[in-house]
Amino acid sequence: MERKEGLLQQIGFDNQKAQYHVINLIESFRAMNSTLELDEVLKKIMHFALNIVETAEAGYIQMYDEPSDKLIIKAYVGFNKNISLFKVNIGESITGKVFRDGCVRLITTRKEIYESMGDLSKENFDCIDKAHYKNEHIKSILSVPVSFGTKRIGVMTLHCFDVEDGLSETDILLLQSFASQAAIALHNANLHTEVQKTLDEVTHLSQRLKETNAMLEKRTDIHNLLTGLSVQKKGLSAIILEMNKLMDIDFVYADYLEGTIVPKRDKNLAKSLDDLFFLFTNKTKAAYVSICDKAQNDYYIYPIRSGSIFLGCLIAEGSSPLSQIDSLIIEQGAPILSLEIMKLRSQTEIMYKKTYETYQQFLKIKNPQQAEIAAKELGIHHHYFLQTALIELDGNVDLHSLENDALLLLTHLKEKITVENSLLFSYNNKITFFSSTRNVVHEDYFTEVIESSIKWWNEQFTVIARGGISTGYYHFGQAEENHLKAEKALLHLKKQKKKGIVHYRNIGISSLFLHHPPEEIDSFLRETFSRLWTGQEKNDELLHTLFTYIQNNRSMNSTAKELHIHANTLYHRIKKIEDILGMDFNNYEDYLKIQLAVYLYNTFLVH
Repeated sequence: MERKEGLLQQIGFDNQKAQYHVINLIESFRAMNSTLELDEVLKKIMHFALNIVETAEAGYIQMYDEPSDKLIIKAYVGFNKNISLFKVNIGESITGKVFRDGCVRLITTRKEIYESMGDLSKENFDCIDKAHYKNEHIKSILSVPVSFGTKRIGVMTLHCFDVEDGLSETDILLLQSFASQAAIALHNANLHTEVQKTLDEVTHLSQRLKETNAMLEKRTDIHNLLTGLSVQKKGLSAIILEMNKLMDIDFVYADYLEGTIVPKRDKNLAKSLDDLFFLFTNKTKAAYVSICDKAQNDYYIYPIRSGSIFLGCLIAEGSSPLSQIDSLIIEQGAPILSLEIMKLRSQTEIMYKKTYETYQQFLKIKNPQQAEIAAKELGIHHHYFLQTALIELDGNVDLHSLENDALLLLTHLKEKITVENSLLFSYNNKITFFSSTRNVVHEDYFTEVIESSIKWWNEQFTVIARGGISTGYYHFGQAEENHLKAEKALLHLKKQKKKGIVHYRNIGISSLFLHHPPEEIDSFLRETFSRLWTGQEKNDELLHTLFTYIQNNRSMNSTAKELHIHANTLYHRIKKIEDILGMDFNNYEDYLKIQLAVYLYNTFLVH
């Protein structure tokens, strides 16, 4: 009887315990499904897992991470933060095998647990070992797979540090039931997270679309406003001032040709324009620069170009990044500014072209009275001296860039030369200066100015400037002769591939050979020197001796001294040269021929 009563009491106790477990499970299911926030669901899962399995003291849930192909800790109870570093491969240790096989693992002895963890990496083992608050050893472990339908999504694991056999078969059943419901809660939370993420992305994209549309409208408004000013012919200054009104920071435009700033503000900047232009002549993108004089000044520089032609820069003081609206205004304003500047350039080029054509017609007039009338139309009044200078720019750049450079040099010349009673214009890549002066002093002054300007240019730029000058007494109807002499002087420099300036009167007999084809000159030189042009070392020595002898005007002493040889040695060399060439240098014609050949060689072949 007593045994029966004891059995009934045990059954009653087991029923109460089972009822408690059922209520606990139901409560945990309700709580897990009361939120859709993934982090909250994970926390609740671990909290209720330890409530359900009362003997467990710690636990964690790992979720499969597809990018890394590992099981990652997502929530834990009873461990310190070191557990979050625990990441196992599929099939690694206890939890890796549970996930791989989909089978529950209950291990109730410390020895068997640590044997099962034998393939755990040292890094993971250290994580587990350090994650226990009191460095306890695991004495019981229960690990169950978490699956939604047929898809495995993670592993839930509970630890017992108190006693071996601390976890039972009943705990397996409870945890499996709990895990199946936890999987549903996790699936719902993941769906919610994905939906929320998609919603956030849509919201973000919608906001960005609104902002983009607003910027497009703003861009259109700015473009229409600035284009309107250009169409209404308000001018360059009006466009720049309007851009300044629209922008958060103050901008100025620095013109490359004129060297001017609109609007005029920063005096320090004006001093640094040449350096800035030098830096940005070949640049297409904006940049920040620092200029150090007495103090450091920072600037944002935006180059304005029209194809290969550098026109100038938009410049703002400071080094802070531009706002979106300022960048938009520059983006829309730069092409309009470029167009406006090129319109002004076109007007200037048309004016210079007309001046060039009128000047060419004036040169053709031989009748003194008609020539005087034509000269007055060009602003030239009769004085005693005539001066013509032709300056050409030459470089490995396109014609438009050369024209732009010619305009820049022309601006420099205009600052130094008074235009009264003179003509100064540019056409293509050439600059023409024509003037009638009262006396030789004015003539020398103009020559000096042109020479210093060309020197300045060649020191600053890679494009070469060279010029030819001709001067003389001025008689109406004879201007073309002076112009042609300037052209010959320029051609003389060009054939020698030299830069700088030369006066026609200084080119000597070269004027007789300027229009000879290079092939004719080369043929004459080969005919004269061919017997010494053999490439032999001895003949090279003889050729050098000959050139030195002729350049020293046949002075035996000067030649021997320059060659560092005895006079007798020189005498024998000269005789040998005469024999090889079949010449007698005491014969006037032979000496004139060899002298001319040496001159032509040095003038047209040696650069």
